[in-house]
Amino acid sequence: MAATFRKLSSSLSVLHDTCSVYRVTTGGRSLLIDCGTGVVPGADAVKGAEAVDRLLLTHFHRDSCSAAHVWQQHGAEVLVPFAERRFFEEADLLKASYDTYDNYTSYYPGFTSLHDLVADGYAHDYEALDWHGLRIDVVPLPGHTFGSVGYLFELDGRRHLACGDLMSAPGRLRDYFWSQWRYMDFTGHINHIESLQTVADLDVDLLLPGHGEPFEPTAQALAGLQRRLEELYELFYDQPYRHFAPQFRRLSEHVHEVTNSAANTYVVRDDDGHALLIDCGYTSKAPISANPHRFVDHLTSALESELGIRTVEWFLPSHYHDDHMAGYPALAARYGTRLVASPELRDILEHPDRYDMPCLVPRGAAVSHVVERGDAFHWRGIDFFVEQHPGQTLYHHLIWFDVDGRRYLCIGDNVSGLSFREERDLIHSFIPKNRTPATSYRDMPRQILERQPHTLLTGHGGAIPFDRAQVTRWQIWMDRWQELFADIIDQPHPTLGMDPRWVQLYPYKVRVTPGAEVKFELRVTNHESEPRVCAFALRSLEGVRLTPARGEVAVPAGSTATAHLTAMFPQAFRTHALPIVADVTWNGRHLGEIAEAIAYW
Repeated sequence: MAATFRKLSSSLSVLHDTCSVYRVTTGGRSLLIDCGTGVVPGADAVKGAEAVDRLLLTHFHRDSCSAAHVWQQHGAEVLVPFAERRFFEEADLLKASYDTYDNYTSYYPGFTSLHDLVADGYAHDYEALDWHGLRIDVVPLPGHTFGSVGYLFELDGRRHLACGDLMSAPGRLRDYFWSQWRYMDFTGHINHIESLQTVADLDVDLLLPGHGEPFEPTAQALAGLQRRLEELYELFYDQPYRHFAPQFRRLSEHVHEVTNSAANTYVVRDDDGHALLIDCGYTSKAPISANPHRFVDHLTSALESELGIRTVEWFLPSHYHDDHMAGYPALAARYGTRLVASPELRDILEHPDRYDMPCLVPRGAAVSHVVERGDAFHWRGIDFFVEQHPGQTLYHHLIWFDVDGRRYLCIGDNVSGLSFREERDLIHSFIPKNRTPATSYRDMPRQILERQPHTLLTGHGGAIPFDRAQVTRWQIWMDRWQELFADIIDQPHPTLGMDPRWVQLYPYKVRVTPGAEVKFELRVTNHESEPRVCAFALRSLEGVRLTPARGEVAVPAGSTATAHLTAMFPQAFRTHALPIVADVTWNGRHLGEIAEAIAYW
């Protein structure tokens, strides 16, 4: 006998296919949460039912989403967890590129839909979805997979949480092997424990598991599984499991530091419950900081209980790296927090997808206020100066402000965290892919000495007192660092040998459809002290038309110049990637195809 939907209440029903499928109905329309394999339009289970116009997926596994493309073909809007979009939208590429000799990845990226599924929208952590007036909150629940989400909604007077495969029954989960994401690693296990605590704090009346029957998430139902997972952790590590809790250090009356976030978080508050944050690193026992980036919020509830903060109004990033930007989307979703930046950082913050840079946050954030160099950002009686000065990365802020009779200077990651972990003198945080100009090294300590702060706010060493002698020693170190690179690099200017993107195609990577026309820019930075000419010739695969195919750009000394290009892509593709390369001749010297962009489908 074919499975049919069984009512749980007047507006909610369940069907057990290759997963538990939940149907919410209102006003003659239906929404599904997961869809399994056999729950498709026209199947006996859904005949005569209200038309399905939206499908929410909890994670990328095939047993939960196999039929999704059929629903989409029949007009349903399909939303997927943003953190797992690649596993839906690039399933074909992931299957083809899956390397069975990648011996230390312990999950199965190919266990997703048979077809690429380009989402109609995304379920972003902590944001609320609206469906015909029903509010559905997206709750991050990593564990079973790193991108799993739950859907929290109130219906028929009860609070429901569709939790995917976090649990299958009181005190039980169905498949554990998914929770080890990397070889001999407990990151997934730890996140599973933390996600169970998240559910315990939500005051849910009915839990809707991805496999199994709905049940009431009593304290015992959750703690029974949580305690056993904690005991497994203790057996392995020979130490008790401790849940993450943010630790605050008071720097002065109105300035506090979160000492145990992955990159240090700094909180500036007033006396009436308002706050401004400088950076917001991962706050989790096992942060999901590798691909895909994901922030699990263990901070905001403590801001009120520990510091009396009711709202975070503004966010000032020291730079664009994910370990410093991680918490901003959660702040924006909870408080409507707005973002401040210099003009130079605005584009990479809003459009990280257009860059090939390390540690990008995979979702752009709109900048609400741009601070010009020399101007102040005024917030509740405090002036903040936010200026781009290359440091650990080209796209880097110095932020300074005076409060409580002290001057604070945030230098981001200019000083390496190794200085503090190894208890050694200051050294530079050095990553050439960050594009820091070689001529910037000696500027960093000088910028500190010029501003004469009382306290330095470092990215990975916390707040430290300004020590003139220490910074002067660092100045000597950085001067010699710059001299050595100037000596060993065989280029007209040392930054030409340090900057991998002094000639770049922008955007770097873009998804295309057959017949698409895409605008690119060739950006050329002249690091030399004399004007130069850059000649270029463009090339791609057969069928891609590039206009102009060649040209020249005059670049003033110390400036960046741009050539505008158009790419017309063919109606049929024979490869997944359609790279575009620029063959460059610089000041008469032929350098070859040193710039690239990647179009893909």
